[in-house]
Amino acid sequence: MTIAQRNTFRILLLISVVYFFAFGIPNNTGAKDEMMVSLFEPDEFAQYPIVVKMLTPHETLSDTVLNFVAYRHYYYGSPFYFGSAAVVFFPKIFGEWKNTQLHLLLLRQLISVLPMLGAALLLTYTQTKFRSRWKSIGLLLLLLSVSAVVENNMWWHVDSLAVFFIALTFYFLDQDELRFGRNFLLAAASVGLATGTKVIGLFFFLTIPTYLLIGVTRQQISWRKAFQYGALFVGVMAAAIVASNPFLLIPSQFTRMVRILSQQSAAMSEGWTLAYAKGPGSWLHIIEELYGKVIFIALAFLALGLGIWRSANRTLHILIATWAIPFGIYVLFAIAIKPTHFFLPILLPVFSSLVVLFEFPPFVKQPSNRAVAWIFGALTVAIIAYQFVAYIGKDVTMVRQVVTREQTEESLFFYRTLEKEHLPRIQSDEKLVVFRDVRMYFPEGPQWKIRSYWNSGYDVIEEIRPDLVILWAQRILDYTRPGAQENAVDPAKFQDTYQFYVDADADQLRGYRLVYRNEEGLFFVSEAIYEEFFK
Repeated sequence: MTIAQRNTFRILLLISVVYFFAFGIPNNTGAKDEMMVSLFEPDEFAQYPIVVKMLTPHETLSDTVLNFVAYRHYYYGSPFYFGSAAVVFFPKIFGEWKNTQLHLLLLRQLISVLPMLGAALLLTYTQTKFRSRWKSIGLLLLLLSVSAVVENNMWWHVDSLAVFFIALTFYFLDQDELRFGRNFLLAAASVGLATGTKVIGLFFFLTIPTYLLIGVTRQQISWRKAFQYGALFVGVMAAAIVASNPFLLIPSQFTRMVRILSQQSAAMSEGWTLAYAKGPGSWLHIIEELYGKVIFIALAFLALGLGIWRSANRTLHILIATWAIPFGIYVLFAIAIKPTHFFLPILLPVFSSLVVLFEFPPFVKQPSNRAVAWIFGALTVAIIAYQFVAYIGKDVTMVRQVVTREQTEESLFFYRTLEKEHLPRIQSDEKLVVFRDVRMYFPEGPQWKIRSYWNSGYDVIEEIRPDLVILWAQRILDYTRPGAQENAVDPAKFQDTYQFYVDADADQLRGYRLVYRNEEGLFFVSEAIYEEFFK
């Protein structure tokens, strides 16, 4: 790097440090205990016990290692869970084993915010090489302000790691410059890590053959060499997948992983309980709210096209296009559920191509048609500036909501009413079983054995026979609305769920009495508890 490039990097690093610590404020909320985690982030609630279990010692060293490696929750790969376990392990050394608040703060910061910062810096360097200070600063700030990025920074999830490995792949391919040397193999390892973390690395299926084809057409390699390098790439990628996910070497765990991912794929293409709409129209609201207006996204793809046409680094933009377009089409048309983070690895590389627009008149050189060039330049700046301001407005709103969520969450108010007016009436010497929807707060305690579910039915209630039942009102609305039965993924199985929530809504829940209800939730007790303490 030149002195100017190093100075630019120092400025970007300073911005990144401030950005990282700023997220410590919202990320230090919503996790006073595991039940509060489930209330605000059900996915974190599903993942956190897995990490705790991984770090729980067993009688022998071999059993402890096996317990760590074969963590069984193979919705996400070992890079995510190994990294998360490492983050939680260090507080344990200092006696903070049960400090859920500290654990979630560190997990959100180090597994979500930090890798996303790394991805943004990699994309910025790959596009600008830090040669232009203002382009580099502007691009980094734009990428970090994308509302989907800000939202993703405020929970602990796998996606930032996946985005980082995607950005790292583009970085290594760009550094390789068609030499097919060490950086090409490092790109293969990065694709392996992306695949081993969240499968999405497989969407480089068109990018790598394209890169090899470019090498052939530019006479850097022969066709024979292209096939050899392709085979070598696949071999290194496969080795990286297995090395980063050692449970794959255990037949029973490999079978379990296949079953989980097959079920996950089916759910993503249909829906969890109710079927969801597919197609671009069903995604439009999420895209415009968190990624940008259609005109801004169109401008980014225009920049990508201009980069392919005549930028200084055409190869990079071709690779981004062969990655983003097939993956984007798949998400738009094949995915029914609507996770807001799915477009992060697709659109962030595309957005990074916006710097290409500043390689054209009127930003450089003297335009041949000054009027057209200046109109194009003014529109470019206006669209980007408008979207940046829109991002900031949305970001501020989201951060404020997270910072104040413990003071505004209705489920917490619901529990405080139970704690003050109803639970003190239950004076039982036995530990009572509490069924709770994951979106309703009810903390652990010596008097209660908590059972948490995403949804329910009479089959579950009859199996666990809870003494108390706490339901989320929104779940009842979702599952009893007109057309719910017709839209069920499995109509026969859904019938029990539907009847359960219809009965609950009508205060006809078999074997239970409704004690308290408001707009947020419903509190039932068993007939026996009602007769003894409430009649």
